Amino acid sequence: MSGSSAEQPRIRIIVADDNPGLRTEMQRSLGTEFDVLAAVGDGQALIDAFDRLKPDVVVTDISMPLVDGFEAAAELRSRGESRVVFFTVHEEGVFFKEAMALGALGYVLKSSSPSLLAAAIRSAYAGRAFMSPEIDC
Repeated sequence: MSGSSAEQPRIRIIVADDNPGLRTEMQRSLGTEFDVLAAVGDGQALIDAFDRLKPDVVVTDISMPLVDGFEAAAELRSRGESRVVFFTVHEEGVFFKEAMALGALGYVLKSSSPSLLAAAIRSAYAGRAFMSPEIDC
């Protein structure tokens, strides 16, 4: 008898980043553990995909066209509970503080190891905060 029936369901995520190569890499690497429902290139597409797909966790960049990650997170928060993990190059504390003020549960630097992003997604899903250890706030 296999233990597959006792396994937890896979966490359903959407990733948003304006870099197509990074989006593809995120789908590939995160797809081994999570169900990547969509990978989008801007904040408006993130909002639209969120409404359509109802993911468990959103992973988003901050700097994106049309609607940036902060604006998208604020919009998602206004629609009810959303678990957001920011995946960004912005190391400055002011960005981290803004992300937390918007209700984000995770803040991971793109320079971090891929395992940190996965840990942040799992933490956000559980309702716990997670941040890259390099953040100086």
